[in-house]
Amino acid sequence: MSKQRRRRTLRDVADVANVSEMTVSRVLSGKGVVSKRTRAHVLKVVDGLGYVQNHLAGSLATSRSNQVAVIIPSLMNNVFSQVMAGITEALERAGYNAVVGISDYSVEKEESLVISMMSWRPAGMIVTNLVHTERTRSILANASVPVVEMMDISGEPIDICVGLDHAKAATAMADHLIAKGYTRFGYLGWNNHDFAAATRFSAIRERLAKAGLALVAPDLFDRPPDFADGKSGLHALLSAEPELEVVIYSNDTAAAGGVIHCLENGIDMPGDLALAGFSGLQIGQIMPRPLTTIRSKRYDTGRIAARSVINALAGQSVGKVIDLGFELVEGETA
Repeated sequence: MSKQRRRRTLRDVADVANVSEMTVSRVLSGKGVVSKRTRAHVLKVVDGLGYVQNHLAGSLATSRSNQVAVIIPSLMNNVFSQVMAGITEALERAGYNAVVGISDYSVEKEESLVISMMSWRPAGMIVTNLVHTERTRSILANASVPVVEMMDISGEPIDICVGLDHAKAATAMADHLIAKGYTRFGYLGWNNHDFAAATRFSAIRERLAKAGLALVAPDLFDRPPDFADGKSGLHALLSAEPELEVVIYSNDTAAAGGVIHCLENGIDMPGDLALAGFSGLQIGQIMPRPLTTIRSKRYDTGRIAARSVINALAGQSVGKVIDLGFELVEGETA
């Protein structure tokens, strides 16, 4: 069941810091005379309690907002456009609106967005993945509203999480390709900013290592690769490692670029080179050779994340971990 906690107040901060509410107010507003030592002490307490200043004044501060804060890494990624479609439809049906922030795969930017959004007292908060800064985690853990972490379930949620186990999905793909007899593996799209993709990469590398197989994975990208990156990245990878038998991509958009590279250069799939992706996007399935991939339930992830917030606000029981699973799609590229 979703948590039901009392919202942290200025009084709470003052009590823990053993100072007056006026002193806390001066520290947070940056106005008035406060010693450096007291300021540092109060700010430490603020961080520890996960307190966020309330920007709503008077009677508005006690009224329930009909806005749900949503933070996603990108709107350019087709995965999250489908997730947002599920969120907005579910919220609108219940009379709520989504207020969206884009983190650009930065936990520091996510922290700033969480602080800003929580200061306006949303009815609930939906964020992406389970990795956050310590301050973000503290704020969300101490929030008195439902908090949903979506996309990944392979960890301990702050309140509720909805999505799939990315390590299991990646291991399923690795096992599928190993069973096909491939022994020379490459990987494109590895980066440290997309935490779910990083989890999949680690799981694939570990599974291959257990089978005594190596993985060629140059760190070519500082963000999730797009269509053009997938095409140019495969050209660079094959130029350096022409003996590769199969290349796994971190996402279907980039993998579709790889399919185009193969078609343009007379590389037979999967005879000369096998390709695999992740997400099950439509673009991968309308290629001349449908992509072998893992299909995730993106729209349902957003819809159920939003419904979890709505149900929790209504006092209904909500599961702590909601596993939507995944599907291995045996396309024609591997």
